[in-house]
Amino acid sequence: MIPNIAYVRKKFEEFNHQCFEGSLPQIPIRMSNARNYLGAVQYKVKRNLVGSLEYSNLVLRISMRFDLPKKEVEDTILHEMIHLYIYVNGIKDSSAHGEVFRRMMNEINTKFGRNISIRHHRTDKVSNTDRKEKPHVVCVTRLNDGKRFVTVCARTRVIDIYNVFNRSPQVSEMQWFYTTDPFFNRYPNSLTPKVYKIADKDLDKHIKSAIPLECDGRRMLRKK
Repeated sequence: MIPNIAYVRKKFEEFNHQCFEGSLPQIPIRMSNARNYLGAVQYKVKRNLVGSLEYSNLVLRISMRFDLPKKEVEDTILHEMIHLYIYVNGIKDSSAHGEVFRRMMNEINTKFGRNISIRHHRTDKVSNTDRKEKPHVVCVTRLNDGKRFVTVCARTRVIDIYNVFNRSPQVSEMQWFYTTDPFFNRYPNSLTPKVYKIADKDLDKHIKSAIPLECDGRRMLRKK
């Protein structure tokens, strides 16, 4: 399912009473199109005149970018509600998902039959549900050992990345493409020349319909 704000509000209220004894405040809920997280509790931090940190604009954000099983969406909401409980009660934890978080997570999982996990950010399984078409400039590099890698380039850094790869003694070949294939949504938009291993069968399948590009020294153009 792809969650909407009405569903998230309903589950928040339900879980608040069921798992947190109604102790959590009703904070703003916002839906997002984020592809790098499923859920997040966010706030602004500033330092006041005496040097102490002040927190404001607390909000729960849930991504509707991915089509996931209902239980996974619910566990994402619960994951963020644990963060909220720790935050509003001023509890010091050993890390973002430290001893307190893990203890609460395990208690809720055991008592209510949930499957909340420490990390609910993007996995291959989650990435495969991101089917939104968006433009990508993709570089396929072949290194001296014959292995191929892929880089999805930030649009403002294409020429910079091209120049680095072009000068690198490790790169034996590079090809550039324009594509809107959602397969490439799983890769970050690189600001620097970072390469990611990709299986030949996946690359060949998803680059098949892409538009080849070439560089004239200043910009990427459709290959003639």
